[in-house]
Amino acid sequence: MRVLDKDKTIVAEPDFIEAISALSGEDVRKCYQCGKCTAGCPAMEEMDLTPSQVMRAAQSGLRDLVLDSRTIWCCAGCQTCARAAPRGWTCAT
Repeated sequence: MRVLDKDKTIVAEPDFIEAISALSGEDVRKCYQCGKCTAGCPAMEEMDLTPSQVMRAAQSGLRDLVLDSRTIWCCAGCQTCARAAPRGWTCAT
């Protein structure tokens, strides 16, 4: 798991949520954090944030936290998270 630097300031960028929606066609605000994406992820051992933590950070507009995480680059593209998500995402990470 990732440990955040307590001296680093994390700034929320509300425009990040709209940018994600524009690029992906998905509204990250619809995720209600059921955790099914994380529970079924086969690549979890390589990730520094869980898929649900990435979604929460995206919902909060924490662009740097999301884009600097290893998680989004470790995603295997297997769509396990999408099949598990109750709201039918195309991909959770």
